[in-house]
Amino acid sequence: MTNEQEIFTKYLEQLRLKLIQKYDEYGLRASGKYEEELEGEASDHGFVLFGAKHSEYMDRGRGSGGNYKKIAPIIKNWIEVKSSLPQFFRENKESLSFAIAYRIAEEGIKVPNQYNKGKVVSLVVNEFLAKDVDKLINEIGLVYLERFRSQITNVFKEVA
Repeated sequence: MTNEQEIFTKYLEQLRLKLIQKYDEYGLRASGKYEEELEGEASDHGFVLFGAKHSEYMDRGRGSGGNYKKIAPIIKNWIEVKSSLPQFFRENKESLSFAIAYRIAEEGIKVPNQYNKGKVVSLVVNEFLAKDVDKLINEIGLVYLERFRSQITNVFKEVA
C-alpha cells in the first residue's frame, strides 16, 4: 500500500466510524445492516465510501409511493431485529408490518420525527468536510512534497 493509500484509508475509516457513531447515538441501529454496508475504497487519488441503500431515508425521510407489499418484508425484518420495540410488535409482526408498510407507501416517512432527528449522514459528512479534509490535505501534501524533494535531489545528483 502506498503512502497515499494509507492516508486515504485512515480518513475513510475515520469517516465510516463517525457515521456509525452518529447512527448509534440517534438510536437507529436495528439489524446492523447499515454498518455492514458502509464499505469504502481507497486509492492513491482519494477514497469513496458506499453506504446502505436506506441511508438517504435515515437522513431525509422518504416520500410516498411504492408497493406496500414489497415494503412489508423489510418492515417485518426490522421488527424482528429492532430489540428496543415492545413485545407487542413481535407478537403481531405480520399484521403490523403490512400496516406500517401501507402507511409508508401512502404517506412516506417524515424526517425529522420523534424517533429520528434526521441528517444522520449529512451532519457527519459536513463536519468531516469542515474539520478533517484540511488535515487530510496537509498529510497528502507532505507526501507529495517529500516525493518532489526526492525528485529534485535526484536531478541535482545527476547534473552534478
